[in-house]
Amino acid sequence: MNKILIGFISICAASSIACSAQQTLPDAPSASAPAPASPIYSPPTQGERFKAYVKHTYSITSVIEAGVRGGIDQARDKPSEWPEGAQGYADRFGSAMGQIAVRNTTEYVVADLFREDIRFIPCQSPCAESKFKRALEDTFTARRGDDGHHAFSIARLSGPIVGAAVAKNTWYPGGYGGSEIARQAALSYAFVFIHNWIRELAH
Repeated sequence: MNKILIGFISICAASSIACSAQQTLPDAPSASAPAPASPIYSPPTQGERFKAYVKHTYSITSVIEAGVRGGIDQARDKPSEWPEGAQGYADRFGSAMGQIAVRNTTEYVVADLFREDIRFIPCQSPCAESKFKRALEDTFTARRGDDGHHAFSIARLSGPIVGAAVAKNTWYPGGYGGSEIARQAALSYAFVFIHNWIRELAH
């Protein structure tokens, strides 16, 4: 009986000490305190950057984007100097693929130069943020620093513009100026956003 009583007293004492220790721990951050960009974030290695670049540039989604953009230009008869029919569509599809390759290569080089992480990292489930908002932000921002905070991205801004400019000054027929560069760059931003949104919805 004494052993049982001593054991009971010991358990009560241990519980009391544990409760006291728990009360002395610092309070958890309030809901209003800014949360870190990502608790599991780690900056990419050079190999991971290159792997993401190759996957993003030569994936089926790039082929689909080029196919849709080629169809849009075919319907608009742009450039009008290119033929109609299958040959014209092949030219416009190839032009779109070329722009995508230049865009993504520019993003890869500029992101490496400015230490920007332009990999796609979906919101972890459960995600309290708007997936539409995250997709839009990822179109023009990138992660920086060891904490992966979001910041305006030079790589994401410059990639579509460079891709459109190279197309206009390399394989496009003459007579197309800055307005065509702006149109093609806007199309590129739109497709990047749509791609981001679909990937967010899939997670």
